[in-house]
Amino acid sequence: MGLPKLNKLFEVMEIRQVKVFAHWSVLLIGAIVLAGAIEEPLMACSVLIAYYGVILIHECGHMFAAQRKGCAVWSIELYPIWGITRFSQPYSQYDQCVIAWGGVIAQALVAVPILVLVETFGYTRFQAVNAILAIFGFFSLSVAVFNLLPIRPLDGSIAWGLLPALIRRPRSKAAKREPGWRAWR
Repeated sequence: MGLPKLNKLFEVMEIRQVKVFAHWSVLLIGAIVLAGAIEEPLMACSVLIAYYGVILIHECGHMFAAQRKGCAVWSIELYPIWGITRFSQPYSQYDQCVIAWGGVIAQALVAVPILVLVETFGYTRFQAVNAILAIFGFFSLSVAVFNLLPIRPLDGSIAWGLLPALIRRPRSKAAKREPGWRAWR
């Protein structure tokens, strides 16, 4: 009898009927960070949760935009420094661009109010809370801006096509389509 086969991805939750998976390396890195932070486990745990929360918020933005554009969303996968939202082929180039912007907009919707709050009232006296505010605020907005660079595999390589796609977009409203519908253009 051999060793059991390790799954690459583990289901960690479900959001709006979309399964969220974490790669095994996310779990390993989390365990290593927590083991190395014996003196401040609350801080380490807060930082890990906030860091992966930023990735999850970004991917949920893609998920929400894809669902709004009529795409079936199959899963969200979390990796150590990126995430992937798996969904059906969008109807048009315009829809593809809107979905690409979804992650960045979701991050901005969380980060900007936190940055305003911190700039207005300052940080708290609790280190763990301050770390969470810094990660969901400044770090998240920085990652969103970086992600808009127009190079593959970043979202900017698709997102900046929004204006040309908007100009080319047909003026008539597209017919309602079933989830899983694919364009073959």
